[in-house]
Amino acid sequence: MIWFRRIATIPLTIIFVVLLFAAILVTQVNDTLGSPGFFNDQMEQADIYNFIYDGVLPAAIDEVEEDEGDDIPIDIAAIEDEVISAARKILPPEWLQEQVEVAVNAVIPYFVGATDRFTFTIVLRDRVDIASEVIKEDILHGDVSTDIYDDGVSHLADELYDNLDKLPYSLTLGKQQIEDSLRTVIAMEWATWQLESAIDSLVPYMTGDSNHFTVTIHPEDRVDPAAAAAKDIFSDQETYDYLLDEIIVPVVEENLGSIVELPFQVSLSQEEIVSAIKVALPESWVEARLSEIIDGVATYVKGQADVIEVTIQLADQKAIAIHDLTQLADQKLQNLFHILPECSMEEFMQIVLNLPPDTLPECRPSGGSYEEFKSVLNVDLGGAVDQRIGKEIPDQWFYTDDDLRQSLGEDNEDFLDELRDWVLDGWTFTDADLLDELDSEEEETLQDVRGWIENGYTVTETDLREAIADTEEDLRSFDDVRRWIATGRTWLWTLWLIPFLLLLCIGLLGGRNWTSRLAWALVVLLLTSLAFYIVTAVTYSRVAEPRIEEAIDTSEYEGVEAVLAEKGKEVIENASSSFVSGIKGKTLWMMIGSGVVLLGVIGWGAAGQQRREEYVGRLRRATEYIRRKCSRLARTFRS
Repeated sequence: MIWFRRIATIPLTIIFVVLLFAAILVTQVNDTLGSPGFFNDQMEQADIYNFIYDGVLPAAIDEVEEDEGDDIPIDIAAIEDEVISAARKILPPEWLQEQVEVAVNAVIPYFVGATDRFTFTIVLRDRVDIASEVIKEDILHGDVSTDIYDDGVSHLADELYDNLDKLPYSLTLGKQQIEDSLRTVIAMEWATWQLESAIDSLVPYMTGDSNHFTVTIHPEDRVDPAAAAAKDIFSDQETYDYLLDEIIVPVVEENLGSIVELPFQVSLSQEEIVSAIKVALPESWVEARLSEIIDGVATYVKGQADVIEVTIQLADQKAIAIHDLTQLADQKLQNLFHILPECSMEEFMQIVLNLPPDTLPECRPSGGSYEEFKSVLNVDLGGAVDQRIGKEIPDQWFYTDDDLRQSLGEDNEDFLDELRDWVLDGWTFTDADLLDELDSEEEETLQDVRGWIENGYTVTETDLREAIADTEEDLRSFDDVRRWIATGRTWLWTLWLIPFLLLLCIGLLGGRNWTSRLAWALVVLLLTSLAFYIVTAVTYSRVAEPRIEEAIDTSEYEGVEAVLAEKGKEVIENASSSFVSGIKGKTLWMMIGSGVVLLGVIGWGAAGQQRREEYVGRLRRATEYIRRKCSRLARTFRS
């Protein structure tokens, strides 16, 4: 009969093993995927919060530098360490961990149906204030500020160099020359101060302390450095040649033509006139006049004058040019004199008497000098040059703001007035200007961001539901899953109750008494737990772990994706290891518990056997004692 009962325990044991494994597995899933602590522990174990700054950000910066480096004016790679350090100060790993753990502690219970609502808020206002200070102290006033300034100036110089053909004057400038001028106009200290002021103006607007902001850039003290840079740019041979060739020569062509005819068959070509003007207008004199014009423009732009009116005195230079042209004309006349055939004085004088004014005679007197020749003909080339050429050259030239506007071109005719207003009142950019630049969607995003910074970024179950489901049917399915999970968690204890009821039956069928029955149950539990522990450990180390490593191939990724894939692989390996460790831990505790209790039962049984033997021995001795007493009493009665 006992062997029949013990054979009957075999199918019960098989069912027990299956149900116990199911209970352990489901419980472990609940203890991991259903527990916020598991996710938080995995994030901390993988050091995710430091990994963002040690792995993700460097890879992202390298990727941006590689893909878009040519479009970014700053060499990000050169300031990578400073940028990462600033980011770490603005959003420290400890702060990130706190926010993530708050979110996980709120969301996971909702997913498993433990709660129907959740709310968590990320406070951002203090981060904005810290960001403002970090940017000013570590970026604008840190060692990296020089690199940023140098890169910015170099980029702006490249842009100007590529657009030289769009300037009103055709100038050939080197990139280094442009860069040096920019450094003069946009000094590093001035640029830093403007950026600091802009940050201080924007922060209250972004944090909600103010509904308006005004960023004002004051370029007034940059006008004089700009004038100095302009003088330096224009103080070269190219500018001098440009002014003469593009301004003076066209005036000569328009007013004098290609040839100027003088009396006595003398003519001056355009080239000769221009050459004389160039001699009269040396480079040093032109440079000085340009400086006067630039100073006049600077005075007007700064508001110290209502108009630009620079008077250039040309009388002295005009006299020099007329004198040189007169000498040239005289030399030409003398050459004509020498090639005339000779004749007697009487013939010459007779010809002169009938000669029209300013006309060259057919011959020259034999033995007469050139000076006598001019005296007889009453030659006045100086007066002719002054009359034909000098009257076209003004004694004064006035440079006005109209001239400057005209030179800037129709497309930029308002630039001078706008520049003057910027210098006098500062260049301003307000919240209204910002909203004008944004479309309706961008404006809505801006207002959302301001609200998040002011009040904190709050996430509720409504936001989650909108993010994970597009239709009502999807939401119903999601809620059904949550209810199933919640129900399963509620009745999880029954999954343990059934196998232990089977274990009780196994003990009742396998043992002869209560001690042996308990021992049967404990042995089955001990051996099952041991088998589970060994199978789990071997299966994971020999099968699961290698397959996990093979399944996640990080070689196919690059840049940030490669870094994230590598960390993701580490997280999955850690999570699977923790999951298996949990199963091993549960089976180990069952082994220890069942083993200890089994030893206790065995010890109790042994102690009970000893007590029974002592009791039987005492009973035998008592019986022997009574028997002897009875024998003595019987002998007494017989005698």
